[in-house]
This record gives sequence, structure tokens and C-alpha cells, in this order.
Amino acid sequence: MGQWPTRTPTGAPPPDATPRRRRRRRLGGSLRGVLSIAAGSASGQLLLVLAAPVLARLYGPADFGLFAVLATLAATVGAVAAGRFELAVPLPELDREAHDLALVGLVAALGTALVGTVVVAVARDEIAALFDHPALGTWLWLTPWTAAAMAAVQVLNQLAIRYRRYAAIGRRNFLQSVATLLTQLGVGAIGLRSGGLALGLGAGHLVGALSLLPGARLRTADPPPEQPRRRMWRVAVRHRRFPLLLAPAGLLNVLGLQLPVLLIAYYYGAEVAGWFGLAQRMLAMPVALIGTAIAQVYLAELSQAARTGGGNAAALFLRTSRHLGMIAAAGVLLIGFGAPWAFAIAFGHEWTTSGAYAQALAVYVAAQFVGSPVSQTLIVFGRQNLQLAWDAGRALLVGAAVAGTALSGASALAAVWAFGLSAAVAYGASWLLSLYVVTRARRHAPPANAEPEPLTLTGGR
Repeated sequence: MGQWPTRTPTGAPPPDATPRRRRRRRLGGSLRGVLSIAAGSASGQLLLVLAAPVLARLYGPADFGLFAVLATLAATVGAVAAGRFELAVPLPELDREAHDLALVGLVAALGTALVGTVVVAVARDEIAALFDHPALGTWLWLTPWTAAAMAAVQVLNQLAIRYRRYAAIGRRNFLQSVATLLTQLGVGAIGLRSGGLALGLGAGHLVGALSLLPGARLRTADPPPEQPRRRMWRVAVRHRRFPLLLAPAGLLNVLGLQLPVLLIAYYYGAEVAGWFGLAQRMLAMPVALIGTAIAQVYLAELSQAARTGGGNAAALFLRTSRHLGMIAAAGVLLIGFGAPWAFAIAFGHEWTTSGAYAQALAVYVAAQFVGSPVSQTLIVFGRQNLQLAWDAGRALLVGAAVAGTALSGASALAAVWAFGLSAAVAYGASWLLSLYVVTRARRHAPPANAEPEPLTLTGGR
């Protein structure tokens, strides 16, 4: 027999008995999760920003140039090192299948590191000669292992998201930044400067991965239904679309951001790459922090609007774009007028060129700040085909702009301007694509009194 619901002495139902209060508790938990993640990220990024002047005096432009090449190669490989299986970890209903996916991703990352080590052992001199930087050959072995650590962080982070371990994610963000900074400062202080920045990057991601292991629940008390290797193979085959379809898309996406760094290092040398790398690093930190927070709120609200038919999505898109545009306009003015002066004071006169490069990147950073958060519109409304086409187009556009400028004999500053303007055009196109999709969704939205159709995220016309 069923039981009557318990009541308080006043006759009111207990706090957990009403759906409204249960929803309020879930909302409160989500808000605390976002705040935990944001607090860890903000604290870590603030430490890196504050320590940047010290690092700029410990390491020279050539050291930053070597770091830019190594970090770019590691980020490119790391984006696909786990086979993109990490994206599938939150999806399965059964925890065991999610654990198997995480193990498959970790094994793929280890395999990528081993294969990369063999490639580096065979071709490191040729790669160093390609960028005309002899020290690159000495430190190139870091690339595959840093990429594997990056992939491990992605896999374990997705597992933490599955179990709503938001505090652990925030703690990982902070510990990763602290480990990176302490290693870079310590190695630089003892005089091992050519690869110190790259060592710090690898150490930071290793600490980040290790910090997520406690509570990852990779082992369960239930007896496995079959041999682990066979089980992992079966789950990898079942989710094969992730490495087959999403790995190329992820590679295109990261190349659109990282390819210009490699091209500038190739055509203009390590010192120019160092100036360019510091300018990118200082502009990216605050933009990524603010943009990520806005993007999370926009994604939540847009998903809700899409589930109810998409009628309010266009208004949300335009309102968010307007707010982002106001902040971006202020940033353009600040960077455009104050970057060279600010870089010279903060980092020393040898870094004044970085300030000039920051000026050249100001329009691009503003366009990215507006276009990147609202680009999630394409995914929410199932237009992954447009997203993939845009990723490919951006990589081709910025690569051709930098390479064409360099081959014409123009200066490094002209190449940075070419990258900045071409990337700004790409993000402008992304914004227009999102506007088209969200406007089309509004035209096809059901009447206010109609029953909303379920949202489909896997397709689109």
C-alpha cells in the first residue's frame, strides 16, 4: 500500500514535497557549481596575469617564442589526443559505460603520447630546422606528453561534470594555474630558461589531471560483465562517430586559433613569435574569463528558449550581442590607445613590440568577444554543418592571410594585422550565421498557445 505524504505540524507539506522548492534547490546547486568553477578559474587566471611581468623579466622574447611553438603544437595535438571520446562521457545512462569511455580516452591519450615520442625522436632536428630554432629540438619531447596531459584533463573533467563535482573542477582550475606558475618561476629562477615555460605548462596540466582522479569513480564494486579490454573495445566501436566526425572538427577549430602562431614563427623567427605570443596571452586571459561566464549564461537561456519553440531566441541573441558589443568597444579603445605604453611599463622596453602587436589584434579580440559566446546558437539549433564549415573557413582564411602577407615580403607587424583583420572577418561571419539561424527559428516558432516540439540537437536543415 502507498503511504500518505507526511506533513508538518502546521499542515503544510515538508520543504521537499513541492516541485517549486525542488526546482529551487536544483537551481541553487547549479548556481553554486557555476560559482565554484568561476572562482577557481578567476583565481588561477588572476595569478597568471599578476605574475606575467615577472615572467617577462625572467624569460626573453626568444624564450617566449619557443614556448609559443611548443604550446601551440601541444594544444593542437591535445585537442584530439583522446579521440574526442571525452565528449561522450556525460551521455550514457549507465555509469559503467561512462567509465569505459573515460578509460578509452585515457588510453588513447597515452597512445598518442607514445606515437608522438617516436615521431619526435625521428624528426626533431627537421622540425627544429623548419622553425630555425635549435633549442626546439631539445624540448620537443615535451609536446606529446603535454598534449596527453591536456587530453587527460579533458577526459577527467567531463567525468567530474557527469557527477556534478563542480568544486573539484574549480579546484582543478586553480591548482593547474598554481602549478604552471610555480614551475615556470622556479625553473626560470635557476637559469633553465629556454624550456622553462613549456615545462610549466606540462606540469600544470599533470597536476590538474591528478587533482581530478580522487572521486573519479573509475572503479566500481560491481563485477565486470566481461573482460575490460573487450568491454572498452565494444564501447569505442559504439561511439566511433566521436573520433570519426568530431575529431576532424575539433582539429579544424584549434587550427583556426593556433595556425597563425606557427606561421609567424616559421616566417619571422622565434623572437617575433615571442612578442606575438605574449600579446596573445595577455589579451586572451581576461577575454576568456569574461566571455566564458557570459557564454554559460547565454547557453542556458538559449536552450530554454529553443525548448519552448525558439520564439524568444532572437531577442536573447540580439540583447546578448548588444551587451557584448558595448564591452568589446570599450576594450578596443583601451587596447588601441594604451597597449604599447602599458606593455613597456609592465614588462620592460624590450616588450614594446608586443604592445604594437596587441594593437593589431584589438579588432580581432573584440570580434571574438562578441562572436564566440553567441556562436553556440548553431549547436543549440542543430546546425553543426554550418559550424564545421565555419571552422574550416576560418582556418583557411587566417592561414592564407598570414602566409600571403609574409610571402609578399611585408613586415611581421603587417602579418599580425593581416591575422587580426582576417580573424575579425571570420568572427563577423560567425555572428551573421548565428543571426540567420536564430531568425529562421523565430519564423518557424509555434504560436504561444501551441504545444512546443522537442528540441533536436543532432540535425538541422
